[in-house]
Amino acid sequence: MQSVLSESLEDYLLNVFEIATEGKVVRINDIAKKSRVRLSSAFNAIKALAEKNMVIHEKYGYVMLTDYGIERAKILYERKKILLEFLTDVLHIPEEIAIKDAHKIEHDLSRETLEAIIKFTNIAFVSNATSGGNEMKTGKESRDLTLKGLKVGERGKIIAINKEAASLKSKLLSMGAVAGTIVEVEKVAPLGDPIDIAMQGYHLSLRKEEADQIIIERL
Repeated sequence: MQSVLSESLEDYLLNVFEIATEGKVVRINDIAKKSRVRLSSAFNAIKALAEKNMVIHEKYGYVMLTDYGIERAKILYERKKILLEFLTDVLHIPEEIAIKDAHKIEHDLSRETLEAIIKFTNIAFVSNATSGGNEMKTGKESRDLTLKGLKVGERGKIIAINKEAASLKSKLLSMGAVAGTIVEVEKVAPLGDPIDIAMQGYHLSLRKEEADQIIIERL
């Protein structure tokens, strides 16, 4: 059974996750700074998260997410990314306004509404990718290049995921990967399968067929 988190604790958990995915050691003062609160408030929040088995925090030590905490934080991060993607890339709301609005509605969003937004944005991104929208480079390569076409050490920006690959899109979204996410090819097996990539602080292995469903812009 999942622990119930208040909106405030959800924000703290997400902040810990985002600091950690930046490759930084998480300290109480970092959490307080990101949350724009006093150290005492951040300390009490982390204590509450520790009691719910979502973080580990030794006195005067670093804050570390538990496996359970990571699982819950990924869900929150996915929700945040989807809403920002929808507001900025589909509705074309300025980013500074979208960030504030997303924060106002993200905690009360039902799973049904979230899934509808995912479906709608997926259609919008696929449409943009296949029509060569304003954000894409012109030319055949930018329309046809997929992740499978990158070599080891090369990087690309996700433009879209083919609508036929619904399960793949769901998996990537759970890791916070949306349009605009940067990916780097770390290793390719001798026969081209699987392909190991890095993104959002994660390392992921994809089959060649999966990589071919991810439309990218080479960086």
